[in-house]
Amino acid sequence: MDRSVSPEGGHKALLAAAENVTGLVFIDDGAAEAFVKEESSSPGADDDRPFRMPLKFKTADPPQRSISGTPAGKASSAQHQQGSRSGRHGKGATSKAGQKAPPAPGQPIIPRRVEDWDPWKGVLYELYITQNRILRDIIGIMETKHNLRATPKMYKNQFARWGFFKYAVKRRPRNKAESPTEHSSSDDSLDGALVLSRDELLHAGDGSRSIQAGLTAVRRFLQGHIDLDPAHLQAEEVAGFVDPCYRYFKVAMDLFNLEENLEGGRVLRLAFLQIERKVSKPTMKSFSDLCFLVPHLLLESKRKDILSAYLHYLSRLATVKFGKHPVAELAASFASLVDDRPDDIMRYIMLLSQINSDTIAAQPGMLDRNREWARNQYLACQRTVAAADEASSLISRSSGKGGKGDRHDHHMIRLEAQSVYWAQKLIMHDPVSDDMGAQWLRREFKDDFGPRCEAYLAQLKALVHSGQFPAVFARMMECLYVGWLYDYYETVEDWDRAFEWGRRGLELSTDEQYAIWSIHLEGLMRRYGREAEAEELKRRRREHDWLERVRLEVDRLTIA
Repeated sequence: MDRSVSPEGGHKALLAAAENVTGLVFIDDGAAEAFVKEESSSPGADDDRPFRMPLKFKTADPPQRSISGTPAGKASSAQHQQGSRSGRHGKGATSKAGQKAPPAPGQPIIPRRVEDWDPWKGVLYELYITQNRILRDIIGIMETKHNLRATPKMYKNQFARWGFFKYAVKRRPRNKAESPTEHSSSDDSLDGALVLSRDELLHAGDGSRSIQAGLTAVRRFLQGHIDLDPAHLQAEEVAGFVDPCYRYFKVAMDLFNLEENLEGGRVLRLAFLQIERKVSKPTMKSFSDLCFLVPHLLLESKRKDILSAYLHYLSRLATVKFGKHPVAELAASFASLVDDRPDDIMRYIMLLSQINSDTIAAQPGMLDRNREWARNQYLACQRTVAAADEASSLISRSSGKGGKGDRHDHHMIRLEAQSVYWAQKLIMHDPVSDDMGAQWLRREFKDDFGPRCEAYLAQLKALVHSGQFPAVFARMMECLYVGWLYDYYETVEDWDRAFEWGRRGLELSTDEQYAIWSIHLEGLMRRYGREAEAEELKRRRREHDWLERVRLEVDRLTIA
C-alpha cells in the first residue's frame, strides 16, 4: 500500500455521503438515520451527525483537490475535432481541414443548411462508401448514435453535393440489408440493435416509436441534463453508488421469495416511496439506478408484474414533474416493451447500457472514473446474461443437481461490492489491490487470490493500528476485501471459508444490506446441509429492528 489519505476538509464530506448512501458501517457513531438519504428533499431527512454536509458543494467553495491529492481539473469546454477523410471520391469529396465536431445538444439535430452537414461528412462517408450501408441503416444509426434527424431525400441531396456516388458496388441482398447480421455488431457499435429508421417510425405502431424514443432519451439526458462541474461529479460519484432505493427493491424481492410477504410488501412500499426523491434531482447515477439497475433486478427476479407497475409509475411521476423529459420517455419505452414484447426486455437493457457507456465515454469534461464506471456497468450486464445462459445450459444437461451456474444467483451482492470498489478509486490508488479488483470484476481468480487478499487485509489493520491510515477509510476497505474474499471462496466452492467470510460481512453490514447478506447466506447454508446455522441467521434477521424502522419510515413518508 503506497498511498494514504487525510480525512480533512472535503474528504469528510465525501465520506459522509458515501456512508449515508451505501449503508455500510464505517464508524461506530450510534444509531444513524438510514432511510431518506443523500439529496432527499423529503420532510424529516435531517441527520444529527456532526460532520454531515450537503451532497453538492456550493459553487463558490468547491473542493480544491481530488481524493488522491491531485488538483481537480477544470471541465474542458473544447469540442473534439473530427478530421475529414483525405483524398477524393468523385468530384465533391475534398477534405476540409479543421472542421468542427458535431454539436451535442439535448434535442435532435436537424440540418437545415448545407453547412449544417459538414460535421458529419467523415462519418457519413465511412457508413455510405466504406461500409457500403443502405440509406435505411444510415438513417437509423445517425438518429440513435449521433442524434441527427433528416429525411431520406435530404440525405440523397447532400450525398449528391459531396459526390458520394457508388460505382460498380455489388448490392447486398435485401433481407441482409434490412437486418444487420449478428457478426457485424461490436462493442462500440449500435449495429444489430433495436434501431429503426425514420421511415419505419412513420409507419410503426406506438410501441416501436416509444422504443426508439427510449434509445435517444439516454443520450439526450446525458448531454442536456447533468452538471459536468468536477466538484459535483466527484460528490455524485461517491454518493451515487447503488442507491438504497435499489437495495430496498432487492430486499423486497428476497423476502417475497421466502414467502415473507408482509415484510416484503413494506420494504417494497419504501422502495417506491424513494423514487420521487431520486426523480426530483436526477443525476447520472440516479438515472442509471432508476432506468437500468432496478428494471434489471426486477427482470432477474422474474417479477414482471412489479416491473410493469414500477415502469408505469416512474413514467407518470416523471411526466407530472417534468413534462417531456428523458426519464419519462425511457420509462414509457420500457413499459411499452413489457406490455408488448416482454422477451426483448433484457436485450433492451443491454443496449441502453451500451448507449449509456458510449455517450459518457464521448462526453467532454467527464471524469475518467465515470467513463470506467459506465463501461464496467455495461460489461456487468453482459456477464449477467452470459451467466444466465450458462446456468440454463448446465441445468438442461444435468439431472437437476446444481452446478457452477448456482454461483450466479446473487449478482446484487457483487454489484454492492463493486460500489465500494469504485469508492476505492476515489480514496486511494494501490497497484496490488487494483490487480485483485480486476480479477474480481472478471471472475477470473488466480490461485493466490485468497491468501493475497487476506494478507492485504492484515496489512491494512497494521497501518490503522500504527496511525498511518485513517480508520474510517480502512473500514470501507475492509468491507471491500471481505466481499472479494466471500466471492472468491464461493467461486472455488470452499464453503467453510465462504461462510466464514460471509458471517464477517454480516458484522460489517447494517439495515437493508444486512438483510441482503443474511438471506443469501441462509439459502446457501440450507443448500449445503447447515440447517441449524441457517435457522439461527433467520431468527436474528427477523428480530433485527430494521424491519420495524421500515414500517415507521413508510408511515412517515406516506404522511409527508
